[in-house]
Amino acid sequence: MPALTLKSLLGRRSPGYAAVQALVESMGNAVQISDASGTILVGVANADDSAARIAITHEDAIAGYVTGPAAQAAPIAALVNHLWSKEIESRSLAAEVLHLYREVHLIEQLSEQLAQVLDVPAVASCALDQAQRLIKATFGVIYLHNSNGALEAIANFGNHADGSAHANLAPFVTSVLEKGSAEIVNDCTSDLRIDDPTHACNAILCAPLRSGESIRGAIVLGNENQGASYSSPDLKLLNTIALQTAAAVDNALLVVEMVEAARHRAAYAAELQAASTVQQLLLQGASRSIAGFNVEPVYVPASEVGGDFYLVHPAPDGSLIAIVGDVSGKGLTAAMRVALILGALRRETSIEPADILASLNNALVAQGQLGFTTALCVRIDTLGEFSLANAGHIPPYIDGSEFETAPALPLGLVADQIYHTKFSRLEPGQQMVFMSDGVPEARSATGELYGFARLPALTRQPATEIAEVARNHGQEDDITVLTIRLAGPAEPAHPVNIQCETSA
Repeated sequence: MPALTLKSLLGRRSPGYAAVQALVESMGNAVQISDASGTILVGVANADDSAARIAITHEDAIAGYVTGPAAQAAPIAALVNHLWSKEIESRSLAAEVLHLYREVHLIEQLSEQLAQVLDVPAVASCALDQAQRLIKATFGVIYLHNSNGALEAIANFGNHADGSAHANLAPFVTSVLEKGSAEIVNDCTSDLRIDDPTHACNAILCAPLRSGESIRGAIVLGNENQGASYSSPDLKLLNTIALQTAAAVDNALLVVEMVEAARHRAAYAAELQAASTVQQLLLQGASRSIAGFNVEPVYVPASEVGGDFYLVHPAPDGSLIAIVGDVSGKGLTAAMRVALILGALRRETSIEPADILASLNNALVAQGQLGFTTALCVRIDTLGEFSLANAGHIPPYIDGSEFETAPALPLGLVADQIYHTKFSRLEPGQQMVFMSDGVPEARSATGELYGFARLPALTRQPATEIAEVARNHGQEDDITVLTIRLAGPAEPAHPVNIQCETSA
C-alpha cells in the first residue's frame, strides 16, 4: 500500500476532497492547503503576510500547512487532521485484516499438509516450516519424548537449534512441559532456565504438543536479533500450530504402530492383517464415566474387519456428545476411512451435532474417499435437553418410539451439505437407543429379516439384550448398539469408552 501523503489524502478522487473543498469555498477561498514543499493542494495562493500558518503533522513530521485567517484556517486544519487520523485507522485495520487472512490461510495450508504426512520427522519439519512463515524466528526446534521419556530434537532450523544447543534449552522446555502451558521469554539473559553463555538468544517461545490429556513434546521458536521480542498473539498462534502438530504426530504414530503390529501377524492375509491391527489400535483407550448419564455401548463384529464406529465424550459444558456411524465397504479401505474419521473427530472443536457432521462430511469429501458414511450425532445436557442431527443413519429410538429426524445425504458424497438439527428432551427414566443396520438387517437361516417392525419392543431392552437378540436371529453385519439414559439420584454413571470402538 503506498505511503500516505497530504497529496494522496486530498487528491480529487479521495473521499475527503469534496468536504475540504466545500468548506474552503464556503469561506470565500481565503484559505489554502499546501504540502510540505509548498505545492498548493486546495485553495488559491494567498499573499497575505499576516495570515496564520497551521502545520499538519504526523509522527512529529510536517506533512503540510493550512494558511489563511486564523478563524478560518483553524477549523480546516482540524478537519484535515481528522481525515488524516481516519485514513491511518482505515489503513491499519486493512493491514490487520490482511495479516489475519494470511495467518488463517497458512494455518489451513498447514492442516492440509499435515493430514497427508504420515512420517513423524516429516510432520515436525512441515510444522516448523509453516511456523517460520507465520512468526519471525531465527531458530526453531521440535522435541518429542522418546521411548525412554527423554526429550529428543527431531526437527530444527537455524544455528542456535543444532544438537549442541539442545542442552541449553532443555531446562526451559522441561519447565514449560511440567506446567503444561505455553510461555514467552523476552529477556533470555535473565531467565535461569536458559543456559546461553553467548547470549545468542534474545526472545523465545515454547508451546507443548498436547494431544488430549497427553503431552507429546514441545515446539520452540527463538529470535537472535537484537531487541527482538514476542507478543501474546505470537504465543496464541504457536499454540494453534502446536495443537495441529500434536494431532498429526498422533496420526503418524498410529500408522507406525499399525505397520509394526502388522509385521508380527504374517499368518494373516495382508489386508486382513492391516485392518485387524487398526481395529485393535482403535479399541485401545481408557474408560471413564460422564457425570449425569448412564451410557451402555455394545459392539459385536460380524468378522475380523467391518465398518461400524461410535464415540462418546463429554463437552466442556458437561453435556454428552455421542456419534454412531457406519462406513461403507470392508477391509483396509474401510479401516483407513474410520481412522480418518476418528482423527477428524478428535480435532473437532464444535459441540453442535449439525456442525460436527458438516465438518466431518467436508473432511471426507476433501480426501476423495470412495464410498460413503452414515452417522447420527446427538448432544444431551444433564437436564435431558438434546439436539440431534442425522446423515443417512437409522434414526434413534426413545422408549420404543422412533424419533423422527430430518432426511440428509450420508457423509462423503457432496461438499457443504447442510445437516438439520432436531431438538427435544430426554426425560428421566427414558432410554435413547442408537444402533447400526446390523440389528434390523439380521437374517435368520430361512432368510427372514429381523426388520424394523420389531424394533419398538426390542429397543426398550438394555443394549446387551438388543445386540444379543439380533445376533441370535442371524448376524450378517456388524452390530452396534448404544443406549443413553439420564442417571438417577442414586444411580452411578456407567463407564464408557471415550475412544471409538470399531471393527475397521
